[in-house]
Amino acid sequence: MTDTHPTGLSLQERPEPLIRSSTSQPLTKPVFVISRQADMTNLKTRHPLPFLAMSPMGAGNSFGVPWWLQVVEEERSASILDCGASAALARLALLAGIGWVVCRASPGQLKALYSDELHRERILTEVPQITPWPR
Repeated sequence: MTDTHPTGLSLQERPEPLIRSSTSQPLTKPVFVISRQADMTNLKTRHPLPFLAMSPMGAGNSFGVPWWLQVVEEERSASILDCGASAALARLALLAGIGWVVCRASPGQLKALYSDELHRERILTEVPQITPWPR
């Protein structure tokens, strides 16, 4: 006999529940999108208060973790890499010490990514609020 749910679908036919974003701490610092090391240097000069540097949408997939580490240099833990739909890339970024990742992978891949308790609270499934650049 097949295990069924009140919806009438068997366990194997039911879609996995969506996993929501989580963070170890609220992202209360301003988030600026940058794409070059010069942007990071410029922001440090123009915005002396703590901030988070975030890559452009999907840039992790296009340029990779080494590129992002060069862009943010010693500020890797105060940065967010947008990994698009790649849970594998998100895991590599977290292992490299990047503060947070944005990952829009399938529910199954997100479930696997969330299984790592050490990094679970640093995975975002949506882009945080972006702060306009200081003038």
